[in-house]
Amino acid sequence: MKQMNRTTLLICLFSISSIRLLAQGNNSPYSILGIGDLEDNYYNRTSGLSNTGIAYRSGRFLIANNPASYSALDNQFFAVEMGLRGSIVNYYGQPVSTVDHQSGDITFRRLAIGIKATKHWGTSAGLVPFSTQNYEFNSPAYIESTLNEIANSYYQGHGGINKVYWSNSYEFFKHLSLGVEASYLFGSLSQKEILQNTNTTTLASTTREIQLSNLYMNYGLQYFGKVGKKWSYTVGATFANQSDLYAVSNIQVLGPDSNVLRSQELSQNYFTLPNTYGVGISVSKDQKYTFLADYKHASFSDQHYNTPNYSLVNSDKVSVGFELSKNQTFYNTKIERSYWQFGAYYGSTYLDVAGQQIMDKGVTAGFGINSLKSPLAYSIVLQYGIKGTQVNQLVEQRYFNVTFSINYRDLWYTKGRKYD
Repeated sequence: MKQMNRTTLLICLFSISSIRLLAQGNNSPYSILGIGDLEDNYYNRTSGLSNTGIAYRSGRFLIANNPASYSALDNQFFAVEMGLRGSIVNYYGQPVSTVDHQSGDITFRRLAIGIKATKHWGTSAGLVPFSTQNYEFNSPAYIESTLNEIANSYYQGHGGINKVYWSNSYEFFKHLSLGVEASYLFGSLSQKEILQNTNTTTLASTTREIQLSNLYMNYGLQYFGKVGKKWSYTVGATFANQSDLYAVSNIQVLGPDSNVLRSQELSQNYFTLPNTYGVGISVSKDQKYTFLADYKHASFSDQHYNTPNYSLVNSDKVSVGFELSKNQTFYNTKIERSYWQFGAYYGSTYLDVAGQQIMDKGVTAGFGINSLKSPLAYSIVLQYGIKGTQVNQLVEQRYFNVTFSINYRDLWYTKGRKYD
């Protein structure tokens, strides 16, 4: 009973943290487009590998990169994980102020729980961010029906989409695992545009409050085996089918004296998530050295969304990782004590702005410790990356992230059942 109370309290504390911190975020000028910056970090055991994990399997850690991974969880155990991220971003380019060109924050990014329900069935549920929108900047503009009168447009937006998910995977024939993730996407975007004259007097303001939601499905498989006594391998694949995000939008336009010029509520299909797929491979030697590689693709160009300034295009990402585990043998069983991880990634986002597709590239390094005296495991990951470009008067973001993850694992109530 004490163990169950301790576990319940731990989960409640994690849940309170998620409600309080999930909505915060860094300033990101490109998040004004689409549904914001799509989250491609998992904040789990694969973070130090540049999130290379479509073919990663673990008996202790919850690998959300592929829903087929949970059948690898150790029998009779459950796990709870959370992740925090601290981030500093520097901005470069002609539009950037020479005075205020840096932002930083610390945010909660992940809460998950997983259980090995039967010998071949693993299941997990969690709450993670799906996209984030957070921007604030000024832009000059010509006032309509005038030849040279310049106004200032002030843009501000914040919000994002969260994902609550339930994943299940089942192992077949000792070499194949199939998984499915059913998730519910929900969130809100708050956007404001204020038009001011040269005396900073407000001429008009437009406010949009957008509530978004829908179901989202993701599928995965992993095929794994051994070659000789020292080598093992896994190949994996994931697929998510196209899904619409439905929105209820409230739009209000105010005049110079804050008089309401327009107020309207709309229900519409706001954004379409395209078909996405990924493939990956991992090769391990002696349960000590692991090499991994992933490729991901999302078909955003199928949406045929184009404007004079930006368009949605296909996104692609390649990542690689290397892991070095330090193991210790107890009663003829290898127990992992600690591990080092290194990774690199290079990808194109789904945005093409002013004729330039926004690229994102970087490197990661991580270190983790699995305690033998407590049910906890810890990891810290350093990440440095560059997003965007200074070409065509665009903005380049150079970011440095520190991610801290914690894993709590313990026996769960099995009513006396035992699995070999």
